[in-house]
Amino acid sequence: MFLRYLDFIFAPFRAMRNKVTSVKNIQGNIKMDVLRAKSLKARGKDAMGQVGAFNDKLNQAGGQMQQAGQPGAAAPQGPNPNPPIVMRGFWIFAKKFCSQCEQQLDKTWDQCPFCQQIAAQVVAAPEKKALKTQAFVMDAMGGPGSMQLLGWIIPLQGSQKGELFTLSPISSIGTDPKSTIVLNDKFMSSKHAEIKAENGVWVLRDAGSTNGTYVNNKRVDRHELVDNDFVKFGSALLKFKSL
Repeated sequence: MFLRYLDFIFAPFRAMRNKVTSVKNIQGNIKMDVLRAKSLKARGKDAMGQVGAFNDKLNQAGGQMQQAGQPGAAAPQGPNPNPPIVMRGFWIFAKKFCSQCEQQLDKTWDQCPFCQQIAAQVVAAPEKKALKTQAFVMDAMGGPGSMQLLGWIIPLQGSQKGELFTLSPISSIGTDPKSTIVLNDKFMSSKHAEIKAENGVWVLRDAGSTNGTYVNNKRVDRHELVDNDFVKFGSALLKFKSL
């Protein structure tokens, strides 16, 4: 009771303490933002390094085609589109790897999409031209020097489970047969969503669907996808993979 009459004395000290706490919180948030930015930068450098190493392997595989037509050269052989999958690691820590390109594969994959992609390029390449393989789909701008990407979505359930859908620079997704990627789900709209390559990232947009588009259980209208995101169209659950 007595302290209530002295409250005017302690009020300025409480206000000062609150300001100090607020400043500390702001400083902490700034430090977290800086650390987050540094982490993203490091991830970007690491991803670009993996991209370069993978393209070098693909170019070595595709380089066999350059020997076509040379006297005494053996018949060119392209890479195996369906090489054996090997497990590395022990017990629950075991992971899938491609025996040909040595890329780590998602646990739901039974074949290597990277080798399938390059094998298709080798088959389609003209015999008399030097083959330069590139494992990335050019972005929607398609201009010189534009960053290039390679991405897939893989259904995790239903009749299309495990099927690999390679993304185009602009991929429409729905039940409409004219869609780039047609999914069999009664809760999907005919024109449900779109995935587009923009400025070096894959951007997912809902196309005004009835039941919505979700990423990692959160409904979105627009979302920049990252590797291993879980995407849901209607009741169809898929996994997004990218390089």
